Amino acid sequence: MRGEQARFWLLVGLMFLYCAFCTQGLIRTHLEVSDTPTKKYDTVVTLNGRRGSIFSSDGGKCPLAKSVPVWEYRLDPVAMADHQISYRGEKPRKPEAIARTIADTLHLDYRRVLALAANKANRFQYLTQSDDVSAFEVMTDRRRVAGVAIVEKQPRQYPGGHRLSHVIGSVNANNVGSAGIELMYDKDLSGAPGKICSKKDARGRELYEKRTEVVPPVPGRDIYLTVDNNLQYEAETALAWGLKEYGAGSGWCTILDAKTGAVLAMASLPDFHPLSYGRCADNAKINRVTNYTYEPGSVMKVITACAGLDTGFIRPDSLYSTDRYEEGYYKLPGDGSHVWEPRMTIRDAIVHSSNIVIGKLGYNLGQKTLLKYFKDFGFGAKTGVGLPGEETGMLPPYISRDVKEWDKATRSRAPIGQAITVTALQLASAYQAIANDGIRMKPYIVETILNPDGTEHYRHTPEVLGRPISRGTSRQVREMMLGVASSSGTARRAAIRGYSIAGKTGTAQKSAGKRGYLPGLYRATFCGIVPSGVVKRDPADDQPVPPRIVVLVTLDFDEKTRFHQGGNSAGPVFKRIATAALRYLAVEPDKPYELMDLLGEDEFDRIMDERAAAVEEEDVEW
Repeated sequence: MRGEQARFWLLVGLMFLYCAFCTQGLIRTHLEVSDTPTKKYDTVVTLNGRRGSIFSSDGGKCPLAKSVPVWEYRLDPVAMADHQISYRGEKPRKPEAIARTIADTLHLDYRRVLALAANKANRFQYLTQSDDVSAFEVMTDRRRVAGVAIVEKQPRQYPGGHRLSHVIGSVNANNVGSAGIELMYDKDLSGAPGKICSKKDARGRELYEKRTEVVPPVPGRDIYLTVDNNLQYEAETALAWGLKEYGAGSGWCTILDAKTGAVLAMASLPDFHPLSYGRCADNAKINRVTNYTYEPGSVMKVITACAGLDTGFIRPDSLYSTDRYEEGYYKLPGDGSHVWEPRMTIRDAIVHSSNIVIGKLGYNLGQKTLLKYFKDFGFGAKTGVGLPGEETGMLPPYISRDVKEWDKATRSRAPIGQAITVTALQLASAYQAIANDGIRMKPYIVETILNPDGTEHYRHTPEVLGRPISRGTSRQVREMMLGVASSSGTARRAAIRGYSIAGKTGTAQKSAGKRGYLPGLYRATFCGIVPSGVVKRDPADDQPVPPRIVVLVTLDFDEKTRFHQGGNSAGPVFKRIATAALRYLAVEPDKPYELMDLLGEDEFDRIMDERAAAVEEEDVEW
């Protein structure tokens, strides 16, 4: 009996211990996870700050890109059917009546809203976006509308549409920059997000009285560009006209301030709308001014002439033989069907764009000298303009004496713009140095960045990149270039009445890589400095009228055409752009005597005077 009692109480004790163990385990578990239900109802809402705007150089009057707060409305058919609502004593509203209210308030097609309401398989279907406050009040009235989810968003808007699209760029669905300024300065434009730490009820609604922390977002900074909106319009309009008029497949142009290097306009066609960047063709996404390299052709002859003059190897009136097969030169490029005098000056070689003469000059200068000046002018390196994806171009390398140097053909072709590749901005920047008395400035496109409170975060200071040539050389070269846009030059169609132009044409056959060149396909270029900076408005003036702008235009032909020469196609586009820019910038002509004919009586004035006299006679007779 004693043993049975002992076993009984032993079993009872073990059960008691087991129960005690389980109890303390449950208590410990409850204490350890007591905050689990609380965490379930915790909520942290991220607040996105307003993305900064992008403006042209007009001081904020015309935003190129901006973010506007709106409400995005989405329809939940299930919630619409489950909630019974009534308005002003009416019977419970049917889904058809709710759909009618939604359609009328948001200005949507009633049949579309009704179809979305019937599709219960898809929840939270997109309706529209709106910043209408009165519409928001109706859509949040639970006595009239049910099943509509509302999300606050700040979509990006581009009032100019395609205008300056390659420079501005685009943002993705998460409002993060994906191209252009939007990408390059995404950190400045985005600002800093804020947050709200709070509690929510079982239905997921926030309990405002339970908010524990509120950190307001910091808006992004605003960016002001150097691009003038009016000049950009003129450049894009003229470029589009040139592509249509001459049958080019693509084209690009840019305008630089001759003194500071500021980008006043930059256009590339085909282009895109920033809101459809992800859906447009890859060919349209390329900014051909900075992100595309090509053989420039004869516009590089000016750089070769600069090297010859600056080293003292030649003078503008130095004579060269026009014999292509002269002994001592190897595979000189020809001049087509042109027939020259037996000897030609360097000045005439620039005006008439002689491959033979400039090829011989480059051959004599040698690769070491040419490469030095090419690099000093910025070729083979990024300009640092402040846009993403900028290319460097390619120069034939100067190898040490222990390694093979340039071949003989390259020695005569690099000086005329073959066997090297450049970007359009590199070319325009080199001509800017020639316009600025030999001082090359860093091209830039962002002028200022302002904080949300209006204070300056950044302001660009003009930056000197070097002096590739002397002041005297730059003026000599500009004087040599005067004849290009004249009746005797290769760009007579680029001439502007009343203004002197120091320019150069380029007609480069398109490369096919290792297979040579594509027959009949060319890129036509004209780059000009206006005013030239070597012509005085009045002979009594001490100094010539200084250069104001540098304009570069290139048309890329995908088909054979008789307008493939730089002077015949790119030249007229240059004329349109430069004429509009000079008028808008109020640049006085440096050759006013050319305008005197316009001030006299012309045919229109004569006809109008005759009509006026006839009217007076009739009045007298009456």
